[in-house]
Amino acid sequence: MRGFKKGFEASGHSVSFVDVRELNNAQNYDYILSYDYGYMVSENAFLNVQKILSINPKVKLIHYFADNPSLNYAHSGQFDLKEKFFEFCKLHKNNLELVFWDKKFVQDFKGVKSSYFPICVDCSVYRDFELEEKYDITFLGRPLSDERQKILSAIVKNFPDKLKIFSYPKHFENSIEGMKRFLNDEEIKKYKKCFCGFVESQEELSKIYNSSKINLNINLQGDNSLNYRTFEVLASKGFLLCDKREDIKSLGLENVVVQYENEQDLIEKITHYLAYKDERNQIRARARKLVSQHFDIVARAGEILNTVE
Repeated sequence: MRGFKKGFEASGHSVSFVDVRELNNAQNYDYILSYDYGYMVSENAFLNVQKILSINPKVKLIHYFADNPSLNYAHSGQFDLKEKFFEFCKLHKNNLELVFWDKKFVQDFKGVKSSYFPICVDCSVYRDFELEEKYDITFLGRPLSDERQKILSAIVKNFPDKLKIFSYPKHFENSIEGMKRFLNDEEIKKYKKCFCGFVESQEELSKIYNSSKINLNINLQGDNSLNYRTFEVLASKGFLLCDKREDIKSLGLENVVVQYENEQDLIEKITHYLAYKDERNQIRARARKLVSQHFDIVARAGEILNTVE
């Protein structure tokens, strides 16, 4: 959201970056931009937005969804939130503009204007820190779901002591029971040693990406599109190994993202790229250049207004 703010300001717009619960005098605003369900998560915020609509009935409410709108963990675990949002959309469909990172979701909210806008990243935040490679294989995110646990367990089996996982402590603790389906007792001990804690800031995230030989990304949301981590790694001049996704080609990223087809292919590619530093570095350099040219949110923020208009 801060990247959008900088981008809107760079294109000549006046922007306020505030908690919607504290937003007053909204009659002068043309747009209110929210991330995912935004103000719907808080009852006080939701009531204030309804008040704003009564004061300024022409204001446009843009919801930029960069997560799966149907996954409960993506919006504070509130199981009724999507249905509540549907009802709100029916009442205020002329005020709402929905923007999705994956084309799959554009059809989910029928009757409400919806558009596709691929994820971008703030390249002034995620950048090349010119750090030495400190980690062999890193995974940042929730080590949950069968898909992710199968992949992570294969790495634990084949590359003992090389995997580092950064996530919320609670998410890692919750993953241990599930990993027991794929790992024996000795391997579970090795898995537990992979945990490196939670990363507090975007700068620290970028430094980890920048200092890893291989950054692993296992997309869960959407059908074909790419999550934020993809662009964060590339902007940080990190080497990215990612599950196969259609949008890697359609967005022109096939020469800067290495894709794996299955667990065996993953193991072979990790073995190869750990051994060939020069090849990794060539791909990393191309990645940073391409993302900064075509996926910098500050440069592209204005496009989201063109999309909804």
